[in-house]
Amino acid sequence: MAQGFSAATNFALAVIGGQILGPAGLGRLLIGFAAYVMLLGFLRALVTEPMIARTTETTTRADLASRSALTIAFAASLAAAVLLALLGFMLPSQVGQGMLLFAPWLVPALVQDMARSIVFRDRTGPSAVLSDATWLVAMAAVVPAAIAVDSEWMVVVAWGCGAVAGAAVALRQAGWRPVPLKRAAAWWRRDARPLAGWLGTQALLYNVASYATVLLLAAVLGAAAYGGFRAVQSVFAPLSLLGPALALPGLPMVSRVIREGNRPAIRVAVQYAAMITAVTAAYVSILYFIPAALPFLFGDDFSRFESIIAPVGLWQILAAPSFGLLLFLKAAQQGRTLLWLGTVNALLYMALTVALGAAYGVSGAAWGAAASAAVGLVILGFVFMPHFRAPGADLPQNA
Repeated sequence: MAQGFSAATNFALAVIGGQILGPAGLGRLLIGFAAYVMLLGFLRALVTEPMIARTTETTTRADLASRSALTIAFAASLAAAVLLALLGFMLPSQVGQGMLLFAPWLVPALVQDMARSIVFRDRTGPSAVLSDATWLVAMAAVVPAAIAVDSEWMVVVAWGCGAVAGAAVALRQAGWRPVPLKRAAAWWRRDARPLAGWLGTQALLYNVASYATVLLLAAVLGAAAYGGFRAVQSVFAPLSLLGPALALPGLPMVSRVIREGNRPAIRVAVQYAAMITAVTAAYVSILYFIPAALPFLFGDDFSRFESIIAPVGLWQILAAPSFGLLLFLKAAQQGRTLLWLGTVNALLYMALTVALGAAYGVSGAAWGAAASAAVGLVILGFVFMPHFRAPGADLPQNA
């Protein structure tokens, strides 16, 4: 449910942007949003996921880890905001404008994600979703002003105000008490760095390749076609919701089960993979027969992108199993494997979407994404084949 509220805020950002700004304006806005997603991926890989993998119970050690992680999140997000703003001023307006839109809101948005991960690790029940629900409600309160002003800035201001409110709630729930940055860095070097080194390298390569894909697609397709491509993803690509929603409870669970051995951990990861694939297939199949949802949500200008619904849906179904199976590799701290898998998948996606997009337009880009997911699933199958045959064998932790 927490990720449902979180995804609703991002989906609302895309819908409001499409309705107010049209395909080209939405394309510029989502270039900036992609920069935020890239930085969020870095923070999760370098700090959040290593912290959760190593502290699955509420203890004094876990409390120090949580406080240190939040301190690092504040410092890193502030530095990232300054860097993003500088790049926004330096780059051409089609790219730089999107970065400038999101730079002022990076600190609350990134800190909220860190704090809510800690809350979700430590709590169950309705209180765990309070931060994400607050973000959505606060955003909804500012949306009328964004509609009245009719500008890119106000669309993002509504999203950013929600981030501020959500971060305040999550920090209060987490009971954060600041620690000196030097002490936080010492915790990271001692406890988080072994896994974070591999995950961080993987995130660096994956996110750089992913953002390069964003910029290249925007260049070869144009801002309007790129905006349409992302609009279809917003509606017909549920993994942006289901993937993080799976990781919140899934990674702590698999990390606990793996203490009993690899066999039960693999079983849980496979169950998660089957569940997310089934839900994704059902979602895509139902919405496929409601193509009018696209112009209804985003405006009539987006109806010309209904032709790419099928390949985008296929892409999601083929990509879904990996979200469950990778939980096992993270819990087992298989950093080297995660590194090369993530890098290969990112490069496949970039090569196929950009090449086919340049040759056949937005339809080619969509089919390129589906093809990259198919190849990636085959590669992941070969990685897991030995473990399925002998699931009781221990895996060496190469993180």
